[in-house]
Amino acid sequence: MDWILGILATSLGGINIFQFVYYKTQRDKLRAEADTATTEAKQKDIDLQQDQYDYLLSKLSQFQRDYIELQEKVQSEARTHTETITTKCNEIAELKSKIIYYKGLKCYKSDCSIRVVTNPKDMEDRK
Repeated sequence: MDWILGILATSLGGINIFQFVYYKTQRDKLRAEADTATTEAKQKDIDLQQDQYDYLLSKLSQFQRDYIELQEKVQSEARTHTETITTKCNEIAELKSKIIYYKGLKCYKSDCSIRVVTNPKDMEDRK
């Protein structure tokens, strides 16, 4: 019986219903603040990731533009060099053909487009 009186005296002695309600509302308030802070942190994380994405996308676009410019420059220079090489190759072929012609030899193999295929002396001998 004493223990029942001890429980009643303790429960009614210093604690009332308003204290229970106060602690419950404080707990709910702190949970709501914690949830709000968590949500704000997640939103900031999403914003940072979006900023990083935008930055990397702009860098990628710039690198692609630079690559295309360099590729066009290299191709235009390659065309110029190819034309120069072809011109020089044709000049070399013409000189080789003249040398072969003056030596009286036949030219059946050449890397370039201009060459003497038959010796004019052979054509004269056939007549």
